[in-house]
Amino acid sequence: MRVIVDGYNLIRQSPDLSQLERQDLEAGRRELVRRLSEYQRRKRHQIQVVFDAGSGGDSSQRQEWSQGVSIVYSRRGETADEVIKRLAAAGREGVVIVTSDRALASFAERQGATAIGAEEFEQRIMARDLPSAKKDQEEEEDRPHKKKGMARRLPKAARRRQAKLLHL
Repeated sequence: MRVIVDGYNLIRQSPDLSQLERQDLEAGRRELVRRLSEYQRRKRHQIQVVFDAGSGGDSSQRQEWSQGVSIVYSRRGETADEVIKRLAAAGREGVVIVTSDRALASFAERQGATAIGAEEFEQRIMARDLPSAKKDQEEEEDRPHKKKGMARRLPKAARRRQAKLLHL
């Protein structure tokens, strides 16, 4: 699976990463890449994180690798959203876009990719590191559930999305 992360969007949705970024922009990016690298080692997904280059960026798109994570900087005058749209359109199936930007998420889903909010993605990453979260989930699964009427099946597209996110 290929995961494309809207870098600054995820940093600014995370309380601890945004606090770190306010102190030092580069420190916030480094910590995000470190967390994504740990996640990549566990899950073996191909991960790309995309950042805006800003006004001082290069005239061409720049890509580098750090700790097994592909880091892409947009070219001058181009936003990270535009780069992500291009990557989503090229990948389509098997691509998960991490962003809380509704317009970008909607575009990605129209292209056949799956979108997940930055907060939800961060919770998934952090939940795997916390043993108490796993224990709570197991306890909840052990409790008997009362059925309340007819089961309602999700639409096919929603079922596909859930199946893809289970492997995330």
